[in-house]
Amino acid sequence: MKPQVVIAILASLFLLACSNQDTKSEDVVDQIEAGPAELVDFNEKVDVDVVWRRSVGKGSGTRNIRLRPAVSGENVYMADYNGQLWGLELESGDEIWSQTFDQKITSGVIVAENNLYIATQDGLLHSIVKDTGEVQWSQQLSSESIAPATVDATQVYIRTIDGHITAFERSSGKQNWTYEAALPVLTVHGTGSPVLLQSLVITGFANGKLVALDRELGIPRWNKRLAIPQGRSELERLVDLDGTPIVDEGIVYATAYHGKLSAIGYDGKTQWETELSSYFGPALGLGNLYITRDDDHVQAYDQVNGASVWSQSALQGRFLNQPVKHDNYIVVADFEGYVHVLAQVDGEMVGRLSVRPRPLHMTLPNQPEMNNWRPLRGKDFGIRSVMQSTSKGLLAYTNAGELLLLQLEKEDN
Repeated sequence: MKPQVVIAILASLFLLACSNQDTKSEDVVDQIEAGPAELVDFNEKVDVDVVWRRSVGKGSGTRNIRLRPAVSGENVYMADYNGQLWGLELESGDEIWSQTFDQKITSGVIVAENNLYIATQDGLLHSIVKDTGEVQWSQQLSSESIAPATVDATQVYIRTIDGHITAFERSSGKQNWTYEAALPVLTVHGTGSPVLLQSLVITGFANGKLVALDRELGIPRWNKRLAIPQGRSELERLVDLDGTPIVDEGIVYATAYHGKLSAIGYDGKTQWETELSSYFGPALGLGNLYITRDDDHVQAYDQVNGASVWSQSALQGRFLNQPVKHDNYIVVADFEGYVHVLAQVDGEMVGRLSVRPRPLHMTLPNQPEMNNWRPLRGKDFGIRSVMQSTSKGLLAYTNAGELLLLQLEKEDN
């Protein structure tokens, strides 16, 4: 890549960050220069089949908005960036109801008992009746939210891109408290959802800190720095905690960009930590934490002590999303719309499927058959959204606005 092109990319990243758009550091430029890794051959042991696929709006395109489906019972709920919300049957994908909003939807759906919660680009949090799609209440936020809210028995907790986390009453939408963290000049355009641990609500911020707040009062109980800004440029000093932490048996596991993977107890004491840089939170299974590193290596760490268990580097440079555990496998998707299946025990590649739509077929007079196929152009068919494991299969949402239900089946020997 020519030097002036690299400079232009870095300059555009700087400007986009200042205007609250997508940004990543010089690591992205390195990947652009190297190009995506070629798909490697492997011994296929798992079939990936599409049960159903349907269009749910136009998708988020190249925007770094990780909308994702939410599942409750036999239904799935999906929001589209352009303002539509659907209730669908999980088994078939058939529509139950739909709702249209005047504003773009920026945070994925969260479902709790009889209600759904989403946020729109105008900075409103909406509570929606799950069975009908009717809006129950709407409340103003301090700014836009791009991560799903978190809900307990009485409150809704939501992070916004200006460094606030706010608690609202589930029944009425009344604001109970808000907490604000100081943000650096330049941040990655992304946030993780808060997580709950006993009486605490825990969330990460762009200053590299993980903060635990009292659920009822909104006051800090402890904070941990997972990343320290280093380097001479603002790009080098990015230390965002954009991934959603996970909680298991009283321990919260969290990652940071240019920072660490840490295991922290309810009392705020660090159990262990290891150097790691990632845009995503971990997945959990078989006593391991599974993480997509910022170099697109998928790596497993021991949950007890943080030791590396295995690493899969064959997908480097393919701009992977967050891994998800499904059945006995770890599944990730990439920027071209490929879904990759790894063995959970050792990271071996065992399955793959491209979920890009097939080229259009057009019958043209006096043309050979090969000229009748027209590839679909002008859309981003990658998968940035976190996939969701369900009892019926694996839900994947493409950047072009297609929702798919996939099933994994081990091949007969």
